[in-house]
Formats: sequence, C-alpha cells, structure tokens
Amino acid sequence: MSQPSRDQYLESKVFTASQPQLHMMLLDGAIRFGKQAKEAWANESGTALGDQSLERMFDIVEELLQGLASGEGETSDQLAEQYAFVYRELSACRVNQDASKLDSCLNLLAYQRETWKLAVERVDTEHSTPVPTMPHVSIDTAQTPSGFSFEA
Repeated sequence: MSQPSRDQYLESKVFTASQPQLHMMLLDGAIRFGKQAKEAWANESGTALGDQSLERMFDIVEELLQGLASGEGETSDQLAEQYAFVYRELSACRVNQDASKLDSCLNLLAYQRETWKLAVERVDTEHSTPVPTMPHVSIDTAQTPSGFSFEA
C-alpha cells in the first residue's frame, strides 16, 4: 500500500472510530513503539531509534493520561493512576534505558489493551441493531374458505 493510500486509510479509520476504539488505537500505538524501542536497544546500534520510539510511546501515554484528567468516577481514577505509573516508569526508563521497566510498562499496557478490546466488543454488541424477523405464520388451508365474498 502506498504511503498516501495508507495515510488516507488511517485518517478514515480514526475519524470513523468510536471513543473506546480510539483509546484502543492509542494503546496499540504505545505498545508498538515500546516494542520498537526494546528491539532497538537490544541491537545497540539503534539507540537513537530506540529513544525516538520511546519518546513516541511516552507522548501517547501522556495523551491517555490527559484524556482521563477530566473524567469522574472510580474507574477513571484507577485508569489515571495506572497511566501515571506507566508515565513515571517510562521517564525512568528513558534515563537509564532500563528494559525491565519497559517490560513492566508493556505488560500493563497490553493488559489495558485486552480490557479495552473486550469493552469495545461488548459496546458493539449492545449497540448493534438486530435485524427484525417476521413471525412465522402458518395457515391451515383446510379451514380457509375457498371463495371470497363481499356479502355480510
């Protein structure tokens, strides 16, 4: 797929996604960039690429955290605490290039992604409109009159 086509596809996907789907897409991006950073650090020649990927992951987690700042409720608070933890761990990870901290962040984000996947599937099922079906009507032809009359 060419770059302009890919960009148009991604733009269309983002503009048509629901709020939970957008959240899941952000989690996908954070996980993808975290894995890229880990792989680049393992190669040692890709330290700049690893730092760049980690920076993008950091930006996404920051966006997830800011998205929860205006939310109210216990669930929102718990998610904010988890993303704040990931944010702090990534900060330490950037300074020390600590792969174990990056692994813990990736594990937590993967768990969050799986949870959001289940939530999106549940919302999609609840909001899908069932196709109306016609009730089955059986006609007993033995009792049906064979003629038709306008007489009362």
